[in-house]
Amino acid sequence: MNDNNDVIIESGIYNKEEITLDHIINSIKKNPNITQVGSIHTFTGIVRETSKEGKPVIRMKIDAYRELANKTILKICEKLKRKKGIIDVKIIHLKGDFELSEDLVYIVVASAHREEGFDAVIRAVDMYKKEIAVWKREDFSNGTSEWVH
Repeated sequence: MNDNNDVIIESGIYNKEEITLDHIINSIKKNPNITQVGSIHTFTGIVRETSKEGKPVIRMKIDAYRELANKTILKICEKLKRKKGIIDVKIIHLKGDFELSEDLVYIVVASAHREEGFDAVIRAVDMYKKEIAVWKREDFSNGTSEWVH
């Protein structure tokens, strides 16, 4: 993504390095209702060194059925925006090859009050983890790998 801060970012799947958290926050601030916002909350999911099963991970590949994933992400955002006090929600999931500690997903919520924003971030994480068509291949230190949803 270029450095043009006037670009409105749509929620969805993006290639790694195509977008940054700063781009998303700047896009949220372009919302015509920004003057109703009292807080902007962010969540950044990153690659950790162990799988859910405790296997040592050395890198990860993320792939997605982009069209379906984008539809689902937009539905999640719209559902969250119907909640009282939620002004805007952006969910960005990156795809590509990732090393340990690199960013994978961004969730940005603009809310009238902090309580509503914190709650919306938690709900967004829970919903996208269950619902979007994204797969990850975890590469392990023993030379094996595994695709998981």
